[in-house]
Amino acid sequence: MNSYSLKKTAVKALAAVVALSTLTGLAACGSAQAADSGEKTLKVALVVPNKPYAYAEKDGSPAGFEYEVLKKIDDQNKNIKFEYSTLEYQNALIGLKEGKYDLVSGTFFRTPAREKDYLVTKPYNYYFLNLIVNPNSKIKTMEDLNGKSVVPIESTDGRYVAFRDWQKKHPNVKIKMEASSTQPTFTDMIQQVHDGTYDAVYLSKDQFDGVKDSLGYPMKVTDAVDGRDTVFLLNKKNQDAQQQVNKSIEALTKDGTLAGLTKKWFKQDNFALAEKLGIADNG
Repeated sequence: MNSYSLKKTAVKALAAVVALSTLTGLAACGSAQAADSGEKTLKVALVVPNKPYAYAEKDGSPAGFEYEVLKKIDDQNKNIKFEYSTLEYQNALIGLKEGKYDLVSGTFFRTPAREKDYLVTKPYNYYFLNLIVNPNSKIKTMEDLNGKSVVPIESTDGRYVAFRDWQKKHPNVKIKMEASSTQPTFTDMIQQVHDGTYDAVYLSKDQFDGVKDSLGYPMKVTDAVDGRDTVFLLNKKNQDAQQQVNKSIEALTKDGTLAGLTKKWFKQDNFALAEKLGIADNG
């Protein structure tokens, strides 16, 4: 083969490579565009005020432990994107059931009623319940509430189910706690103990800490008296999203990310404490 033929052959080969590269680039671009177009936006409702779990900053932007958990989940799933709104408890649940929102975050306990009405995720945290009492109170345990009263709890609140479960296990301890048709703010709950209407609030120390500076008076918090895992709720139509969220929660639990976030927000490893109390989900 002469030099001209060699040059001609080389030119053809180079042209073929360029053409192939161009086609490959176009195909990759097309794939990227398809991936972008396949991204699904999930409307997330954050229940507020629920500091430190979720709350709105002064500029209205979301913040809190649960918001950071959701951001980690969002980062792990390139084909879904979370769009956040902050709402009060009842409005968030109504919106979820009506399909206005795809997922609600509100420090929810797993209950039979919720599993019937919504899709429930794997636990992303553990909620430890304490008693908020007046500074001069001698109440330290649930047993100390025998013959006393607790601030009413909204009947769809997981705290209500947890409290009733405790009562079933301790029938000899008589505590007055009525179901409420509305959900007062944490500040209002605590005020009803401060003014002597009730003897205690069944609430977490973390939620008390979120409002204590605004109370204007001191209150006392007992050690943890109970605990439950907490889950996200999704609309029944979002089975695929539930699977993706669950997969991310499993990964973030396994690599210690979620435990790290609890240390940041609650100054303790909630997963280790749950193991100690025997309430950890090891499924």
